[in-house]
Amino acid sequence: MNLLHRLIAAPAARGIRTFFFRNRVVPAFLLALMLSACVQPEADSPIDVTWADLDGRPLLVQNAAVFDSITGQVLPNQDVLVRGASIVAIGAAGSLAETDGAHVIAGQGATLIPGLIDMHGHVMASTGPSWETATPNPEDNLRAYAFAGVTTVFDPGDSSDEAYSRRQRVADGELLGPRIFTAGRIITDPEGHPRSVVDALAPWWIAWLLKPQVATGVATVEEARDAVDERADAGADAIKVAIDSIPLDAAIMPADVLGAVVDQARQRKLRTVAHIGTTEDAIVTADSGAALWVHGVYKERVPDEMVAKLVAYGIPMVTTSEVFDRYGRALQGPLVPSKLEQQMISPEKLASFFPPPEDFDLGALQGWVELMQQTREVRLDNVGRLHAAGVTILAGSDTQSGVFPGAGLHRELVTLVAAGLSPAEALRAATLSPARFLDESADPDAGVIAVGKRADLVLVNGDPTRDIAAVSNIREVILNGRLLQRRGAN
Repeated sequence: MNLLHRLIAAPAARGIRTFFFRNRVVPAFLLALMLSACVQPEADSPIDVTWADLDGRPLLVQNAAVFDSITGQVLPNQDVLVRGASIVAIGAAGSLAETDGAHVIAGQGATLIPGLIDMHGHVMASTGPSWETATPNPEDNLRAYAFAGVTTVFDPGDSSDEAYSRRQRVADGELLGPRIFTAGRIITDPEGHPRSVVDALAPWWIAWLLKPQVATGVATVEEARDAVDERADAGADAIKVAIDSIPLDAAIMPADVLGAVVDQARQRKLRTVAHIGTTEDAIVTADSGAALWVHGVYKERVPDEMVAKLVAYGIPMVTTSEVFDRYGRALQGPLVPSKLEQQMISPEKLASFFPPPEDFDLGALQGWVELMQQTREVRLDNVGRLHAAGVTILAGSDTQSGVFPGAGLHRELVTLVAAGLSPAEALRAATLSPARFLDESADPDAGVIAVGKRADLVLVNGDPTRDIAAVSNIREVILNGRLLQRRGAN
């Protein structure tokens, strides 16, 4: 147990810790980063996910409709053959029936889609109520992503010491879970988000220890370059900067320091992804050379006259509308679970989100939460208008309190359709488009069902291009060419 574990877990600190966290909102992504020290681990998930024991036999999906993520069309009556980690043949139903020894998966009445990609997942996340504390269970989270058909996760903020080794353990098959891309620890202003939330909510005697754990604060160009080098040397897939005020009066990194982060990342052959909140944040980060907007403009309506300017940058935008909606409605009534969440989350955990404790206080985040309540339609309007104008939309969940790994991305797909995307466009936002970004290629290894591509596949009942909810009605998941055995809570 490290020093942070010992300090927070100490009996003398336990009463203070309980009082503090029962009386303040701490977003669960901060619980994951700040409270890896909690005494009680998060309860085990009720789902069971294991590899099917098929002795290395090929997999043959027979007579399924196949979603073409390039055209957005569904091709009926197709056979798809998987050998090893790759798709090796696709043909009309019955044309591949003579494949010797293949394990056959019946596809009639179902649609085969590429494995889903969550462009804002968190592996080290606690998902219980904000007023509870628990040690995140990353292995459970990884299995939950896989259960829900999420076969790739981009994690733009993992502050644990195991972020890079965990990525490798998944790649080596030691851990069952989606392929991971990670930025490691966030870089921000010394008084910026998420460090600012620690200052606002944590007692002084622990805040100084917690702040470096949740994000690296850089005040100068030199510090910015050093922070980038540290992540590049460790093996980060990207560099994440936070340019957003949470709480609403938090500091934001100056333009010259932001520019140094982006420039040094570029020198180290890494792209910078930027957490933003306003139109101005989007412009500042784009002008600095950032490659991705994370969260998008969620605090205000993008002025009509600025839409073309944002489109012209050619930068994709990861939407996480559902997480903001979740905070907006968190205290307004019980959590109403989706069918997938009912499969994946215990009834006791689902019921624990409401009502909050009588002494629960929003504290410094009162204004931010109220803003989330006021701006839901604004967020959807922004996503719809920017998408229609030509901004590439990528789907992300931002796993945290009440936003569950895997299931959260399915909620985001429903929200994207509510914002104006067609079901096929929403599917592309969670398959082909993020794969192109991650591979930096128009012809990526994943996100599309084609011969030679990575065999990350999800078989769902129904036609998700007609009803996006069909994506959650999962029949089978194939992860890196291997069939999963999945058992839910009910």
